[in-house]
Amino acid sequence: MAGIDAARTTAGPAPLTAAMVADYHRDGFLLLPGDHLPAELLAELVEAAPRVLAQQGPQRVLERDGVTVRSVYGPHRTDPVVARVSRSAELAGAARQLLDDEVYVHQSKVNLKAAFAGDQWEWHQDYINWRDRDGIPRPDLVNVTVFLNEVNEFNGPLTFIPGSHRHGLLAGTDTDGMPAGYEDGPNWMATLTATEKFQVDRAVIRRLAEEGGLVSPKGPAGSVLMFHPNVLHASSPNLSPFDRGMLLMVYNGVRNAPRPVASPRPDFLADREVAPIPLAA
Repeated sequence: MAGIDAARTTAGPAPLTAAMVADYHRDGFLLLPGDHLPAELLAELVEAAPRVLAQQGPQRVLERDGVTVRSVYGPHRTDPVVARVSRSAELAGAARQLLDDEVYVHQSKVNLKAAFAGDQWEWHQDYINWRDRDGIPRPDLVNVTVFLNEVNEFNGPLTFIPGSHRHGLLAGTDTDGMPAGYEDGPNWMATLTATEKFQVDRAVIRRLAEEGGLVSPKGPAGSVLMFHPNVLHASSPNLSPFDRGMLLMVYNGVRNAPRPVASPRPDFLADREVAPIPLAA
């Protein structure tokens, strides 16, 4: 692939071209085609998704209806297929390029927007939670998402404001209490629901959208979407008859290891074992 050597920032595989790396840093996100992962690995991952979503325990978060699965956290720790995908050169190698550092998985999850029932994710930035609740000192992380189904304009695609990550953490309000429907849940549940705990000011969202526009990356199963932890993003409810499933890995640089916090979140939300993912050159 032309340009790979120019984009190489650490030893090991470099699946992104220099142009891709530049696009990511300019826009705050990058969409790769459905054949980025080897076909056999993608097939195993799609087959593993129902098994992950069927897991019982506190790592399984339901929608406000109390029935529909919204997310299952930490599958890189519990499922061998997800673990293998998280260590793949195609994903971990790309994260190393974007962060210019060795990487480990800080958080993983399978997000399901179930047909007819999958709820929204309000406008937010990810890094504020990882800074304030996990003690990660800098926004040197990258979200790497694999589409498990086709993502289209009808089933709740992610929507970004391009370039918004370059403004750093945005003005907003940290709300008190638990969201409606989760009043009896643990405190850490407040950051995982359709109602964001940190509410970005709507005037800020409007201004940045007027400047940068709105983009919703879409594509077939197997597409890989990477995005910066400070890019402003949201997604609408899934009103279609088609599921929208995604595997999401949050890679952090080992030089950006979390610092001690007073009330650490569970390991399935914030993996504090900082061990670089080994990749063959």
